[in-house]
Amino acid sequence: MEPLLKEHDEKLDQRLQGLLDQFEHDVEPYDRLSAISMIATPFGVIISIFLPLLSIQYLFHNNNPYASIGSSSTIYCTIVGILITICVTKLLLFYVDHKKHQISRVKYKPIAGVCMCDLSQLRAHINKMDKSKTMGERMRHAKLVNYYRHQIGWK
Repeated sequence: MEPLLKEHDEKLDQRLQGLLDQFEHDVEPYDRLSAISMIATPFGVIISIFLPLLSIQYLFHNNNPYASIGSSSTIYCTIVGILITICVTKLLLFYVDHKKHQISRVKYKPIAGVCMCDLSQLRAHINKMDKSKTMGERMRHAKLVNYYRHQIGWK
């Protein structure tokens, strides 16, 4: 296999750049779902914590709401809400990842010969490595570039 990554300047072939642009356009709806899931996680956890507290205050009209917080039903409701929020958002992320790999495997891998998800990550880290200002950042991205090159099979 002809080296598609030039060793001296770490740039991708123009054919792969075009395929990557097309792939990233095809998976853009899934990236939006992923972003929604990442934003929904902290909000869901916060709602899962404060909703039982609000229900205690408005439903039970206790003089001391702190005594009601320790009740087992409130604690269980809070923990279950947090776990459900995390599980649902994590399942959505797994679905998005599966669909992106499926698009890569079916549509692009026969043409490019490599997984486009890994190639997309490789390009992102090459760009970040070029833009990095400190040596530590550059080294971190260089390690990730080497990792993704190994994943693709170019090393």
